[in-house]
Amino acid sequence: MLGSTIRKLRLSHKLTQSELGKKLKVSASTIGMYEQNRRTPDNNMLKDIARIFNVSVDYLLGMTDNSTSSLKINSQNPVLNDRDKKDIAKDLESIMSKIDSGEDGPLYYNGHEMSDEDKELFRDALEFALKRIKVENKQKYTPKKYRK
Repeated sequence: MLGSTIRKLRLSHKLTQSELGKKLKVSASTIGMYEQNRRTPDNNMLKDIARIFNVSVDYLLGMTDNSTSSLKINSQNPVLNDRDKKDIAKDLESIMSKIDSGEDGPLYYNGHEMSDEDKELFRDALEFALKRIKVENKQKYTPKKYRK
């Protein structure tokens, strides 16, 4: 199940195994083994795969058919389209590159400089917040005549 989901997502994003491997910092053969269910990605790898394809880990594991279940509160709420997802990814990368470069100094939380793991958690939380803001703004500012 997991392997076929990864393969389906990779093909739908028009990526080769090699291209996906580069994004995940693993070899193309590792991606092939994931897709053939001969090898199982660890939890961190699952999160990375989910982030690249903008789906939930639950979706990857076959626990839900809805790849963006956390963003839909009910059927009347707008969903994110590909352009929205690209805009969010661009904003997220811009923010994170400023943090990683130390442009405004190191990032601190609770009096301690954030580790790489902490920054990754911060990135995940920021991505979730940006998606939620986008959905709420779409709902708030979409004229009623365009709503279903």
